[in-house]
Amino acid sequence: MPIIKKTDIMPERPVIIVLYGTPGTGKTSLANTSKNPILIDTDRGSDRASNRVDTLMASKWMDIENEREAIKTYDTVVIDTAKALLDDYLSDYVVSQNYKLKSNGLKRFGEMAEKFKEFVNFLRQNQSDIIFVCHDKEQTEGDVVRHSPECTGQSKDLLLRIADQVGYITMANGQRTIVFDPTDTTIGKNVAQIPPMRIPDVNSVDFPTCMAEIIAKVKKSLINKSEAQKEAKS
Repeated sequence: MPIIKKTDIMPERPVIIVLYGTPGTGKTSLANTSKNPILIDTDRGSDRASNRVDTLMASKWMDIENEREAIKTYDTVVIDTAKALLDDYLSDYVVSQNYKLKSNGLKRFGEMAEKFKEFVNFLRQNQSDIIFVCHDKEQTEGDVVRHSPECTGQSKDLLLRIADQVGYITMANGQRTIVFDPTDTTIGKNVAQIPPMRIPDVNSVDFPTCMAEIIAKVKKSLINKSEAQKEAKS
């Protein structure tokens, strides 16, 4: 891999988005409005989405492994849900490769993380954008209800670490809204500085490209940051 000088502009790269929210807020439907997507359905929820896309119905990790070449033909890979992929499919897979890991949670997660990162790198090398869909995990602390993507602790930490943008989808004043900024009650990540935005109605002309436009903003923001850093060092 060539060295990128500090004064060089970083090339455009695929991005990783995490979407989470309460049931019925259209997480999968929104993810499906990305560019040329394939949905990897690990949660048997694809039939609830309002807009259908090509779908891989996976019941175990090897179902995904066996379709790598087909997956490479899509611009965006939507994984619904991240919890099922990490906490169920990958956990079962690494135990099937080494049964001793069943009783050693630390080593098991280490193997899961390595396999997960290898798969993510495979998609990145193919220039595929990745969207991880998660359910909302509510945690009550006194009178405050906090929201975060539903995964076990280590899996969630891994997911949030590699994500470029993390959005919480909820209902606000009767409208589906996505918020990327972290708040006192929600996990978020907002490298593109996208303000809270109303998600268009599924029947509107703006809806079919909604997620594709969000991803384009994230990519543009990353390039702009690189250009600003170059100017600052010139």
